[in-house]
Amino acid sequence: MGGLYRVLVVDDEMLIRQGVINYIDWEQEGFQIVGEASNGNEALNLIERLQPHLVITDVVMPGMDGIELVRTVKEQDPKIEIIVLSSFENFDYVRSTFQYGVADYILKPKLNGKELTKTLREIVPDAQKAVETSQSSISMEKLLQKSLAGYSLSSSESSSIDGFPYNYYSLIAACGLKKSDHNRTFEELSERMLDPGDSIEAIFIPSNESDIMLLLLNFDSERLPFIRQSLKDMAVPDSDLSTSWLMSDPFTSIHEMKKVYENHLLKMKDYLFYLNDEPLLLYDSLPALEKNEKSFDLSRFLDLFKQKKFDVALSSLQEHVSGLTGNYTKDIFEFKSWLQNIMFNIIVLLGDLKYDVDKLEDDKYEYFAAINEAGKANEAIESFQDFLSNVKRIVLAEKKQNCPPDLKRLMQYIEEHYAEPITLTTLADYFHFNPSYLSSYFSTHLNVGFSDYLNQVRIVKAKHLLESSSASVSMVSEMVGYSDPSYFCKVFKRMEGASPGIYRKKAPAMN
Repeated sequence: MGGLYRVLVVDDEMLIRQGVINYIDWEQEGFQIVGEASNGNEALNLIERLQPHLVITDVVMPGMDGIELVRTVKEQDPKIEIIVLSSFENFDYVRSTFQYGVADYILKPKLNGKELTKTLREIVPDAQKAVETSQSSISMEKLLQKSLAGYSLSSSESSSIDGFPYNYYSLIAACGLKKSDHNRTFEELSERMLDPGDSIEAIFIPSNESDIMLLLLNFDSERLPFIRQSLKDMAVPDSDLSTSWLMSDPFTSIHEMKKVYENHLLKMKDYLFYLNDEPLLLYDSLPALEKNEKSFDLSRFLDLFKQKKFDVALSSLQEHVSGLTGNYTKDIFEFKSWLQNIMFNIIVLLGDLKYDVDKLEDDKYEYFAAINEAGKANEAIESFQDFLSNVKRIVLAEKKQNCPPDLKRLMQYIEEHYAEPITLTTLADYFHFNPSYLSSYFSTHLNVGFSDYLNQVRIVKAKHLLESSSASVSMVSEMVGYSDPSYFCKVFKRMEGASPGIYRKKAPAMN
């Protein structure tokens, strides 16, 4: 067996696991710690993925204990060697593991570097033969990946990553790439940056996240402006790749890499959820942050709904939602949960008001799933706006059913003549009403003004045309009664949360 012997450590006490990991220089002895688990269930998942040669496990653990773990591992792969850790009082309990084929045991009170080394050499006497080969074969990429994952490095490994020639480091990430594009993009960036004599080194770090390409730059401080410019040149909007580049704070010790990655680079990656149009985020030139975000008055919103003042309630809601993305540091889970909570409240309120919400109830889990899976804030908001559109339809349908005969005649006229230049005055003249009285009549019975109602009818018709025809946006604007396409787009976006063009792209394919 070539290379280092892979070892998995299993114990529910973190201090015991860390003790085992740090008692000896594992690589020096011919072994490599590839993972750690706190119980048998976690261990089985790691064994399937990491394929260790040796497992060191405690006996008494929550969930699947060590005895069950030994039995299962030996049934699945008898070649895996197992060392059992035990306290004195559990030793009789440990004896039962020998029937399954454990290689040896160590009493925890006697656990130390000397005892551990002795046991390892008895179980795998040829491990030392693998040391030279393994140490020469571990690449810098793998060492950096191991360090980034939080595993302890041996003294020889620490020496290796301490050997970079320049004084400054920075983590660079390309987000939104397919994994198959990582190597090509890394090569392209290297060609831009790594000319001979440039005092820059770039190391590709394999990432567990499929949508992020990660690399470490090591450079002299005077090369920083050149690096920034190179990234700006790379960060050009591409019609085929929706890629965003990130550059972390420069740091002066390689041992700060994990902290910079977790506390800075991953946060910047989260910012992209809101900043979907930003091709580049540099550590010291982030977009201006919109502060003083107003909290949403949920109590007032609920009161307006109970009073059936739906137009006022939904307008205030949409105004608030349009400003939610201004704070790109907002927690993504919190943002999504807020949208879902509002949806839940609306469905409950409409049900309490005896509106027909069966379709909303059936569809709500699809809306929740779409919001949960949204990779960008605007995608989550589009799902939310689609939900609100269905709410408006339910409310409008109910109003039509319960409205007085005169109002039904008015609404029917608008339904038939929406494409014409209707105004409150022309409508009042046609039906012999006073315009002021007609305006009040609309507001009293529909809780919405004449202009807003007319816009609702026209936008519903426009959405149908956008979904079912290839007519241009300008043509659709004219077909539903708007002489000014720019005004049509403004009204459409205010009511639907997206422009007519974006709405058409998101709509189901035309028949």
